[in-house]
Amino acid sequence: MSLENQDQSTGIRELTDRLTSLELRIGMMEGQIDNALQAMGSAQPARYQPVQADSRESEDVAMDKGQIESNIFEYGLAWFGSLVLFFGIAFLSNFARNYLNGPLATAVGYGAVAGVFFLAWYLRNSFTHLSFMLFLSAHLLLYYITVRLFFFINPAVIPVKGIVLFLLVCIIFIQCYYAIRRNSELLGIIALILSLATAIIADTSFFSLPLIILTALFSLFLFIWFGWWRVMLATMILVYISQTIWLLNNPVMGNPLGAFGSHPFNLACLFIYGAIYSIVPLIRAEGRWPNGIYPATILINGMSFSVVLLFVVASFYLESYVWIFTAITALCLFYSILLKFRTNRIFDPAFYAIYSFMALSVAVYGYSKLPDALWLLALQSLLVVSWALWFRSKIIVVMNTLLFIGIILFYIALYPPVDKVNFAFVITAFVSARIINWKKERLTLKTEMIRNTYLSVLFFTMLFALYHVVPRQYVTLSWTFAAVFYFVMSLILKNMKYRWMAIATVLFTGFYLFFVDLSNLDTGYRVLAFLFLAIISLGASLYFTKRVRKKLDTGSE
Repeated sequence: MSLENQDQSTGIRELTDRLTSLELRIGMMEGQIDNALQAMGSAQPARYQPVQADSRESEDVAMDKGQIESNIFEYGLAWFGSLVLFFGIAFLSNFARNYLNGPLATAVGYGAVAGVFFLAWYLRNSFTHLSFMLFLSAHLLLYYITVRLFFFINPAVIPVKGIVLFLLVCIIFIQCYYAIRRNSELLGIIALILSLATAIIADTSFFSLPLIILTALFSLFLFIWFGWWRVMLATMILVYISQTIWLLNNPVMGNPLGAFGSHPFNLACLFIYGAIYSIVPLIRAEGRWPNGIYPATILINGMSFSVVLLFVVASFYLESYVWIFTAITALCLFYSILLKFRTNRIFDPAFYAIYSFMALSVAVYGYSKLPDALWLLALQSLLVVSWALWFRSKIIVVMNTLLFIGIILFYIALYPPVDKVNFAFVITAFVSARIINWKKERLTLKTEMIRNTYLSVLFFTMLFALYHVVPRQYVTLSWTFAAVFYFVMSLILKNMKYRWMAIATVLFTGFYLFFVDLSNLDTGYRVLAFLFLAIISLGASLYFTKRVRKKLDTGSE
């Protein structure tokens, strides 16, 4: 029995040793697998993942909450505190004036501003954003207290307006310097806004208008040098608003609203603003601003210039505006040519060309008045199409087509028919359709929609012009001749569209003959009209039937 027990115990030990060895080998294999997964950037084994994921999520949530709190305390409260400090010192300055004389109250204000400047300087390294906000508030307070040396106060601390304006200009110059030095768009736009505000507050022609021009130039400089396109666009709008306020007699300074202020340089300043911001298309982006800034600048500049120009013309040049729009036409045409050769963009030269032709339309209207000016406007459309061919601009063609149709509808709705105007529309529609078909590849026109539009205009204006130019008994005959003209054009040009126009004219003529001429014409004219229309219809039918059969026979052979 002892031997059996000894053998059993020996077997159990061997089995235990093997299990232990197997467990060690499995542990080594798990360790190697874990090391391989970690080397590949993988996660830990599944049994450890839930705990780690939960800890990471909790850490991320904590970090997000901390970041939000940090932003609120560092940025939000810095803005709010600076705003409150600004109003507090402004009220302090006004409060001091109630108990102290003007110079002492001003000294209190400047002392408070000096304290804000010192605090901003002291915190410049440890609290950067707060220091910047205090610095900004100090500049605004400095401007406000300086303005109150003469303006919006009685009696004035400094009774000479020129001295105060000089101090304000110096403050603005310092703000511009720091905007450039710190590369801060916010400081830049505030400096430009204060510059325009100074121009309005000054209420002096020979100071205000040149200061507005300098502001526009400086905004363009910031755009070119630093790429601050937001500053430039905002300043552009504010420049034109400032000019409009000036034209309204500057009601900000208590002048009566609507009494337009007169000044010989109003028009010149307006042209200078337009010229300054028209330089933008010539500036290369080099990745400093989006390409969409070019059309945005051109559109805002063009629309703003047009609105202010309307005020100027209505105020001073209502009887002599032809030369103004003639000059705009010449300048814009020249500049569109320059842009065509200096830039690769399509919209920029096209816009200035379109604007020049719109100015030409106004000049033509001022020269001839309506409705006589309409025939010149119709012929002008041919010039626009020719210009579009040279520029390879589909935009010009589309805009010209819309304007041409608008002029026709305006003429038909509001004015009695004039023969030269009617046939000017006919000629323009026909020639434009031919030009577009001739050079459609140059214009990159992939569809026939624009050409079909001109052919439709030709069809209706031809009927309208002939109806009003000939006596009533010859209307049917004249329209029949128009159908013959279309048939002939279809043969010469080998174009089926003219053939369809001829068929439509014949049908329209037949409708008019049966429902109008039968009751109004004498028997002789009635017979002549029927016979002539029948001959044309049958002759055209025979000719084209024979031609179609000939093509079919040739094809069968």
